[in-house]
Amino acid sequence: MQPPRWVVEGGTRLDLDEFGAEFSTAWSRLESRFLKIECWQSYQESAANESQEAYRRGDLESSLDLLKKEAESDRPLYEDVRARAIEFARVRVVQEPVTEYLRYELMSYRIRATMGENIEVVRESSETPLPNGETFDFLLFDRRTALVHDYGHGPTGVQAGGWLVRDPRTVGALEERALALRAGAVPLERFLAQSEL
Repeated sequence: MQPPRWVVEGGTRLDLDEFGAEFSTAWSRLESRFLKIECWQSYQESAANESQEAYRRGDLESSLDLLKKEAESDRPLYEDVRARAIEFARVRVVQEPVTEYLRYELMSYRIRATMGENIEVVRESSETPLPNGETFDFLLFDRRTALVHDYGHGPTGVQAGGWLVRDPRTVGALEERALALRAGAVPLERFLAQSEL
């Protein structure tokens, strides 16, 4: 599923390496707010991911240990968020019953929440196809820059790159979408308690 045309038609197409480089640039210029919208119910890393592979094998202890190491590598980012007083939120759209991938991801979220990451969960009907023309993955840096993910044309959930978007109207529309999702979100801990996961 490609993002809607109105979002990307004025953007710059990026391969995966360029997407990472633009993330670093946008992060260095970030002043007050970073929002991450995620809606796929399963993702696959483009390279081998040890924690995900351990989870697939049923080795939950190894998966958990590896997830802790992965999260630890992001500690400088969380420290930067606190030092710069940045509003940081991961907004995760979830359909129930949750996929095996989401069970794995929720293990990671529990770890990251203890490190200070703000994770908000939006429940979406299982009847709604995700992603769709309204809900898709993107990153919003203040009100200036968006990075919109490209997961190709198939259902694999492997990121193929994305688009850099700076058009003020498009970024503003993405901000409205992100804020609408947040308005219906609950904190991770409440979601976990309500879902008994």
